[in-house]
Amino acid sequence: MRPFFAALLAPTLLPCALSAQPDPVTVLERAERVYAGITTIRAEFSQVLENPMLGAPEPSNGVMFLKPPNKFSMRFKDPEGDRIVADGTWLWTYAPSSVPNQVIRSEIPAHGATTPNLMAEFVERPLERYTAAYVGADTVVGETVDVIRLTPKVEGLPFREAVIAVARSDGLLRRIAIREESGQRRTIVFERIQVNVLVPESELAFEVPNGVRVVRQ
Repeated sequence: MRPFFAALLAPTLLPCALSAQPDPVTVLERAERVYAGITTIRAEFSQVLENPMLGAPEPSNGVMFLKPPNKFSMRFKDPEGDRIVADGTWLWTYAPSSVPNQVIRSEIPAHGATTPNLMAEFVERPLERYTAAYVGADTVVGETVDVIRLTPKVEGLPFREAVIAVARSDGLLRRIAIREESGQRRTIVFERIQVNVLVPESELAFEVPNGVRVVRQ
């Protein structure tokens, strides 16, 4: 009789199992394990900046390179020629699309949208630094993701909150949406992600072009 009753109960239990909400702690712990085993990342990105003081949203796109713990690069295709590079010693911000004769050199920030560990910012010891809440499931560039809201619970983080989308297929971040202290919102979507690939050193270094002035901040 037990198999018969088990068969009757199975259809009742299945919908409950399917509708169970993922645990944000489990999602984050998996993402943390995945990133701990990564030596390099190459990904195409699209970014939208929204600042209510500056008018319309500013879209951009390009290729990102990441080599933890302190090397990072965003090479923009639109605006073409713009670059952000953390070479392990300095952060270089070069935007010839708006200021063609100047590059800003500053200390590499430990946190924020230009930290060399952009992705690890949200998956390296996240439960120590953030309060996590599950938002729901979504689809980002064809990937099913779990969306997690992170609210800082320690001092010194430059975000009011971050909402990240973690792919169920591989535990990698597909989207980061940040609300910065200034009120500016930054959303970055990653696709065609490659991990543990050779990254040319030229992508993680910045050579000052002739005639360009270096401004120290």
